[in-house]
Amino acid sequence: MNRYIIAFAGFMILVIALLIIIFSGGGKKTSTPTQPVKTLPDYASTTAAVSMTIDGRINGEDTHRQIRVSVDRFQRKLDIIGGYNDNLVETHNFANNQAAYDVFLRAINGVGFTTKSNKYKIADERGKCPLGFRYIFELNDSGDSISRLWSSSCSGIGTLGGNSVQLQSLFKAQITDYNKLTTRVIL
Repeated sequence: MNRYIIAFAGFMILVIALLIIIFSGGGKKTSTPTQPVKTLPDYASTTAAVSMTIDGRINGEDTHRQIRVSVDRFQRKLDIIGGYNDNLVETHNFANNQAAYDVFLRAINGVGFTTKSNKYKIADERGKCPLGFRYIFELNDSGDSISRLWSSSCSGIGTLGGNSVQLQSLFKAQITDYNKLTTRVIL
């Protein structure tokens, strides 16, 4: 009699195991196709824009300043921003084209515009390097933030793994008369 009970229990376990395999798709997972990762130059023909913001020393609302250089395939723009609420003080626009934008994206890609640092993990730059400058490098496409990394004038602080000094030079070079236009800005 015990043999019949053991045989019946074994049979039931086998049936349950088969049902689980059948209804779970045989244990095979279907993979969803992933979108190929775009490289920075792939954005040249899109609505994407890259920008660098130089955030000045931490000081009072009335004296705080930022300089932002934005570049897309149609324009290059310099914004002088006052305070901590993005109040636009002054703006300068310059024409751009897709060929120039493509070369610019290749240049900043080559010096690590989207390269993350493995050393510093704090993504929020606010309040960091308070007596120095923070440099924020962003890639946005159709309102979506694709990449946002930052460095600072304080040694070793920031999430950018690329060459911040070269990136700053490349962005400033996009604005005709950059030094003349920003000479009065006290960061």
